[in-house]
Amino acid sequence: MVARSASQAGGFTPVEPPRIAVATDGTLATITESSRITILEIPGGGAFAEIGVDPEAAASEVAWLGTPPRLLVLSRYAAHSTAHLLDPHGPRTIAEIRLESPMRLYATVGGAALVVGALGAAVLVASETHLLPYQFPTRTVPVAAGAAGGQFVVALSGSIEEWDPQSRIPKRRLRLPRAAAITAVGGSERVVWMTTQQEPARIDVIPLVNRGQPKGHDLPEPIGSIASHPRSDLVACIGAETGRLYIVDLDGRARLRTVDPDGIDRAAAVGLVVGRMVGVLAAQAGHAIALVPLDGRELDSEPAASRGRPSSEPAPDDDDGPDPGEASGTAPPAVPFDRPPSPLPWSPSAQGSIPPPAAPAASPPPGAAGKPAAPPTLFRYPPAAVAPPRSAALSSRPAATASERFSAWRDLVRHDQPRIDPAATAGRPGASPGRNDARQSWRDEVVAWTRTIMSGAIDHHVPAAPLIDAVVARFDLALALQPVVALLYGAHLCGERGIAPVDVARVLDRQWDEALGRGELAVRGVADYAGSRVALSPLVLRVLDELPPATGVVVGEPGPVALLGPCLVVAGDEPLAAIAERCLASVGGAILAAHGEPDRAALVFEARARGAAALLRAAIDAVPSESAIFVIDDAELADRLGLPRLG
Repeated sequence: MVARSASQAGGFTPVEPPRIAVATDGTLATITESSRITILEIPGGGAFAEIGVDPEAAASEVAWLGTPPRLLVLSRYAAHSTAHLLDPHGPRTIAEIRLESPMRLYATVGGAALVVGALGAAVLVASETHLLPYQFPTRTVPVAAGAAGGQFVVALSGSIEEWDPQSRIPKRRLRLPRAAAITAVGGSERVVWMTTQQEPARIDVIPLVNRGQPKGHDLPEPIGSIASHPRSDLVACIGAETGRLYIVDLDGRARLRTVDPDGIDRAAAVGLVVGRMVGVLAAQAGHAIALVPLDGRELDSEPAASRGRPSSEPAPDDDDGPDPGEASGTAPPAVPFDRPPSPLPWSPSAQGSIPPPAAPAASPPPGAAGKPAAPPTLFRYPPAAVAPPRSAALSSRPAATASERFSAWRDLVRHDQPRIDPAATAGRPGASPGRNDARQSWRDEVVAWTRTIMSGAIDHHVPAAPLIDAVVARFDLALALQPVVALLYGAHLCGERGIAPVDVARVLDRQWDEALGRGELAVRGVADYAGSRVALSPLVLRVLDELPPATGVVVGEPGPVALLGPCLVVAGDEPLAAIAERCLASVGGAILAAHGEPDRAALVFEARARGAAALLRAAIDAVPSESAIFVIDDAELADRLGLPRLG
């Protein structure tokens, strides 16, 4: 892959049949041809960089990740694939990895990309300096995928699922309005759309937030290709027969309209631009590209913070009866997943390398005892990097005090006691319901498990803790460290000032790096090491305790943050919370707006722990190193710094 600068005023003209990819913030776009990838500035349309594509690759696919936009180029070969993460301004290579299977690029959300091959699916997560692959624990290969809000929407055989790119687990299943072979899927925070082989001229709509949207849109001809944006209810379609451009408002606020770009008689590719402007980017070989602005009424102007999903829990998916959504005209209910089996844990790896999966413990062959087979490995690692399998036998027990052993025994006994039926004890003198008949929370289970570990026993069944899983994902920690974070939080709930390093090492099968402060927990600041004790950072504890932030106020809903570097907002004395509202659509997750003048490092750290981007007002005269949104009041200084602008 060769990158070189290019300079061309005005609209760019592709020579070969093109494909279009538009950055989520609407500032950049790519025109992909068979031998090159051209990067354009929006809305001017001028080409400022060009990337040569490997001619030996069977195919190359392009997508944009994060904010500021970073370019992902996936090249597919006969037996493997390579993924390049590029800074478009230069351009320069940020990271390059090899995937040990031919993969296709299906969709992107924020800083994550979903790639799919014959062996399964994987999520590529981009940071400022790395591109890391994580195998997705799915047993069915998707047929199509797209983005809706902050989630992947994936079409499987007979259903559509929402996949969380941050925790990398399926979230819920959506019922199809009818049985069909899905050819494309996408959506926004409020709807999911799909096209099918059976009705190629129709777009079916599944509402996530029921606002009386139409359940389908019929076009006058079959759909050749379709483009959408994860935070807009507009889609742009190319007619397969005439090459005309159609704009569809899935929310039903405007009727179907056609667009005629200047100089283009039959569009070959289309992209939807949503940012400082809303428009359609169209391309045709031998013709200059065209950007057609859409009426401002087409733009979804509802604040992101006010959007939400229905508060009621959707009904289970039942294929034995009629779809209640079809009978009543309401939205088909979405079905939440039970917690799926956790993927194979990965041990911490050296910085810059791909985290290797730990070898699983001995288990029955696939299908034995009703247990499903583990997903196949998509990546190749050196044998020395693979963590040893966990042993089911008890390790040597360090000495424990009598009070610790008694507390562990007492909690285990209480946990195993049957619930007392109040009706059965009614009328009996002195009888009263037991105190432990209330449903235990995940924190109670973490406490019981922690005391078991502290007593010297080994329990490989780590309790399910959604907040702990979220923190592990937000800091890009290896999944093998989830038990350590649960142990440290359980010690906090037990009133302990930390955990002995030997207990941390026992949970990690006697691997001492994390216990002694030489691993990921120390590098990322998640754990503190002092006085021969290991404890969670106070800011992480506030997240797990569900306390308000210490350094600012959270605006929006936590999620996968697309911020990959520093950005600027030029504003006066406007409150930071109001500025954060305007920037939510570009960031993807939430925004932590600073209180006063907090420590910059603490603000950025707490924002990451909460699934948010840090926003602060700061006096800067050089490009900062932190991935944060800086508010300044000098437009000339913003131009000199050359950083991307939001809002």
